[in-house]
Amino acid sequence: MQELIKVITNEQNEPVVSGRELHEFLEINEKYNDWFRRMCTYGFEETIDFVSFTVNSEKPLGGRPALDHVLKLDMAKEIAMIQRNEKGKQARLYFIEVEKRYRNELQLKIPQTYAQALRAYADEVEQRETLEIALNQSLKFYTVAKYNRTFKKKWDMSKCKYIGKQMTAFCKANSFEIKPCETNDERFGVVNSYPLTAWELFFKGADD
Repeated sequence: MQELIKVITNEQNEPVVSGRELHEFLEINEKYNDWFRRMCTYGFEETIDFVSFTVNSEKPLGGRPALDHVLKLDMAKEIAMIQRNEKGKQARLYFIEVEKRYRNELQLKIPQTYAQALRAYADEVEQRETLEIALNQSLKFYTVAKYNRTFKKKWDMSKCKYIGKQMTAFCKANSFEIKPCETNDERFGVVNSYPLTAWELFFKGADD
């Protein structure tokens, strides 16, 4: 379907159009503000059928900012019908088709069975958990020993000491936070721990 007038969705996920773009498409000779004021005499109400806003555009000759309106699709259809001309008919049929497609898309998103509803809920929970895990992982700090154990690196003591020195230098050079961490082993006492992001970047750089 060819786009005759741009249709977007508002914060309530409702399809809406620009009053000025509709005015331009309908090829109205009357000035926009006068025309729109006249259209409102057909019973349209602000905040219910439309919302006003100013257009942020520079005017070469100065003057007040231009006024535009966000129209719900029902209002846009009625205005198109009121024009009683070919352009109005085109716009109205176009809005009807847009509305039909919008409703079909919305219908596809709504679970039709109990099983689909459970699947949709499970997917939503999984997405939230994935996001939380990613956030928590990014904030985790690992000592060399913990990283070695968690990611099954199988480093020996000598390798761990070497990695620890390298990670300390890497974090300082790249402004990563280094946190002291108490251990239960008297041989080590307090050791450094490094954020997971730093570990990932460190090994990525080593692989490159």
